[in-house]
Amino acid sequence: MQKNDLTEVIIVDQDQDFTKKFKQELKDSEKLECIATANDGYSGLELILEEDPDHVVIDLILPNMDGLSILDRLQEENIIDDFNVIILSSFLNEKMINLLQNYEIDYFMSKPVDLTCVKRRIKDLNKDYDFTQYAQKVAEPSMEEDKNTIINLEITNLLDEFGVPANIRGYLYLRNAIFLSISDLNLVNSITKKLYPEIAGKFETESNRVERAIRHAIKVAWERGNQRKIAEYFGYSISETIGRPTNAQFIAKVADNFRLKNNMIIN
Repeated sequence: MQKNDLTEVIIVDQDQDFTKKFKQELKDSEKLECIATANDGYSGLELILEEDPDHVVIDLILPNMDGLSILDRLQEENIIDDFNVIILSSFLNEKMINLLQNYEIDYFMSKPVDLTCVKRRIKDLNKDYDFTQYAQKVAEPSMEEDKNTIINLEITNLLDEFGVPANIRGYLYLRNAIFLSISDLNLVNSITKKLYPEIAGKFETESNRVERAIRHAIKVAWERGNQRKIAEYFGYSISETIGRPTNAQFIAKVADNFRLKNNMIIN
């Protein structure tokens, strides 16, 4: 429970850098405290059962025991209602969102996320007011926000169909690269000078690492993914003599298809 008027939070996420930054973000807040972090599912579950926190932030993709398994155990123990559960994950597609509705989830957001925004959501949940009233204020997003949400879900579903593993870093970079290129297709023409640096800045990494991770993600899908879906989508647009597409070819093809599908004006 709350000690010294502090609201206690447990973070369960395999990304140690993320948990460290999030813990510091909460430390800088009034009345919020991260009392523990875990980087695998088993440790996370043990902490939740032992510490009795006010809020639990869980990623779905975890070593040893995934996020859904943690939720299953919390339901079995009949304690999932004892605290607020917030899901932060890069693996939030339409199917997963529907599945999460079977649990007592208080809020979920797709990574990458603005930690300040997550902190605000925790404070909102802590106010213990009627969330339907809050929803009336925010449930009517702008047309642009609504469109972006739909496009992000469609990109996620497409990458899943291709067979790009969601647990590799290149998955996040590739998804972001496609989304940014849908908004501005010219970014693909400046992939090294503009697109990679923008993604690198967002994830606090280096451009060459973004390039390598995306190339690896495409390679994995091309060699071990859904060959039928890939062939159906790319057809003969990629020469058989060349093999798998370059990063720019892959991103440009997917982004252009989304622009045409959504009747977006080419820049």
